[in-house]
Amino acid sequence: MFLAENVIKVGEQNLDITEEIEVILIPVAEVLDKIYQGEISVSGTIAALFLGLQLVS
Repeated sequence: MFLAENVIKVGEQNLDITEEIEVILIPVAEVLDKIYQGEISVSGTIAALFLGLQLVS
């Protein structure tokens, strides 16, 4: 999980054959709603998001 601010996409991913990475852009204002609605349900991801939200608030 990465927090990226003020960035511009300059190209497509160049993944290895065994990599599966999905980039999902979610506005910060919607993160908590997605957790509470069960759209984000992996505990490690939720923990990282809560820590990240403290950095941006």
